[in-house]
Amino acid sequence: MNLFLITFTVSIIVFLSLTAKARPTYTLALAILIFVVSFFPVIWGSTLSFFDFYPGRIHFVGLANLCSALTDPGLALSARITAIWSLLTLMLELIVSYALALTLLSLKKISKIFYPIVLIPWAVPSYISIISWTVLIEGYGGNSFLSRLFGSSFDMFSSTPIAFFWTAFVHAWLDIPLMTIIIMSAMQTVSPQLRSLSRLEGMNPLEEAVNVYIPYTFPVVFPYIFISFLKSFKDFSTIFLMTRGGPPLAYGFGPRSIVGSTTILGMFVYDKFGSTQNYGALGAYSVAVGAIMLILVIVGWNYRTSRKRGLLITYAIVAHVIFDSWGMGSGLFGIVPVCLYIISLISFKRRSKAFKNFFCIGALVDGIYILVGTLHSGFEAVSLSGTVSILIAMTLIFKGKIHVSPFRIPDSLWKSAKYIWLTLWSIVVILPLWNIVIMAFSRKNILPVDRFVPYGFTFSNFATLFKDYDFANAIKNTLVICTIAVSVAILTIFPATYAAASSKRALRIGKILVFTSFFHGMHTLIPLAMTFRSMGLMDKLLGIGIAVAVHGAVLAYFILYPFLSGLPKDIDEAAKVDGAGGFTRMIHIILPVALPSLITTSIFIFITGWNSFVLPLILLNSPKLYPLSMVLYDMVGQYGTSTSYYSLWNIFSAGSILNIIVIGVIFYLARKPIMNGVIAREGL
Repeated sequence: MNLFLITFTVSIIVFLSLTAKARPTYTLALAILIFVVSFFPVIWGSTLSFFDFYPGRIHFVGLANLCSALTDPGLALSARITAIWSLLTLMLELIVSYALALTLLSLKKISKIFYPIVLIPWAVPSYISIISWTVLIEGYGGNSFLSRLFGSSFDMFSSTPIAFFWTAFVHAWLDIPLMTIIIMSAMQTVSPQLRSLSRLEGMNPLEEAVNVYIPYTFPVVFPYIFISFLKSFKDFSTIFLMTRGGPPLAYGFGPRSIVGSTTILGMFVYDKFGSTQNYGALGAYSVAVGAIMLILVIVGWNYRTSRKRGLLITYAIVAHVIFDSWGMGSGLFGIVPVCLYIISLISFKRRSKAFKNFFCIGALVDGIYILVGTLHSGFEAVSLSGTVSILIAMTLIFKGKIHVSPFRIPDSLWKSAKYIWLTLWSIVVILPLWNIVIMAFSRKNILPVDRFVPYGFTFSNFATLFKDYDFANAIKNTLVICTIAVSVAILTIFPATYAAASSKRALRIGKILVFTSFFHGMHTLIPLAMTFRSMGLMDKLLGIGIAVAVHGAVLAYFILYPFLSGLPKDIDEAAKVDGAGGFTRMIHIILPVALPSLITTSIFIFITGWNSFVLPLILLNSPKLYPLSMVLYDMVGQYGTSTSYYSLWNIFSAGSILNIIVIGVIFYLARKPIMNGVIAREGL
């Protein structure tokens, strides 16, 4: 406990020095939350890494734990798996999202019908969608609806390619709606003159996409692309619910770690959490994963302007040096692309446009090495540094131009292809929901589902939820978490954002909030659990609510800040001349005007809390405190175990239906406030 108090005191002094000038009267409450949930857990985990820390026993070991973690071949292998899995996920997202955005943009008359369908994966809680997809893909021992449809077994617990592709597909499926929205928004920035020119030149839709829309929107979309890559890098739920890190790898059994085909870093750290009681070792692994994330965040932090392209090239070189030396890169072969990146950097300094060509050739070499090496040697040949280079190259390769192919395809065929594409994707979107509905109204608890109607139609599953599984208590717990999260978020984020919008000094708290949010993941949740245990917030709904509020704070900040910073300064200045204090102006003048954005913020924080799964999984131990997500998860257990066939699939599905209905009602009732908040923000 003395170690905790000393670390806490030193950490808070350091943190206060960073935020002291950020108008603490308004930002202190948010700063405390960031400190408790994001900043201190990282410091606490780093401190523990210097000790062997068992319950009731502590012993200083210096750098031994950290050296053990950094040199663990299992960590290096997991990082390689994470890199290629995240890259595959990102490619699937980009291909599908651009195809959807381009199709919806060109078929404006029917876009109102298909657009809500495209957004369905965004609205459905992810843990429900993931489990439903697993049932459709895996069924029981590979015997599933999709295996019968395609005539091939999809056993994710014995086949590495199947597990790898399907987990990446499901994760991409969850993120495609938001990616599509962002791409469609970026397409509005393409000038009308350029669109008209492409039509006059007779471009077909594919040529228009490759030569106009993708080149001119990609720089706008890339910030979210990189964030999406980082999100995939930190993912946990998809792998945990679908494969639990498997199937096993022959070369994944090491002296310190066991790594399976889908053991990405989040799953790797979680497995460490369950296999050791030495909090010092856990802290060391959290530091090691945090170091990887820090390198990636620094690369992504410098994408914004062309002046920073030199930094991006430099970071690509540095990433190669670090990861190649660490055992997560291309080894000695990395010298080849690094030489090309150095030439690219020299060309950039000399203001030669050829720097793009040199960098892209280097990225191509990295890509070929990853592809050939993976096919030949498996995941051990994946280069994390090469993945970073490929991402950076994506910002350089697209060039807008007007090019028309002499081969013509009738417009009627293009239009038919668009309708077929939207129809197929709509089926892919609705399929997991259909699966849930079939099981929810089935009298029999049968797996796999192989029909389009329930097995003996019944409503009894819904009654069983409340009679035998205390579903009402789970709803109450979820509402408590959401209420705490919304209250904490509004009371802390609104004053801080108001201060940031009116003072450059207070902008620092927003930058800290955004920067720390990049590190949220399983590697920070483990130290957070240690911190909450020491502070008495472990196994408390209050702790979950606070964590949800901080994790949703970035979205809230980005909704509120553009609105508040765009308000006319005259009103605030006039009230100031009349003698109104800062809090008076904030409450009586700014707050009423900002209500649409505040309502939008509250709704998003509420939904974040309602759908939360990972936080309750890590921070709650008492079943009586479980929210809906944990109660539903307990009904089906860990998929792929010997007991999963006997899981309560019909009861789980009935609960999922009720859950989806609640979210649907919230979206319906809140659609006008959300639109008012967005319109108010966009009008500034």
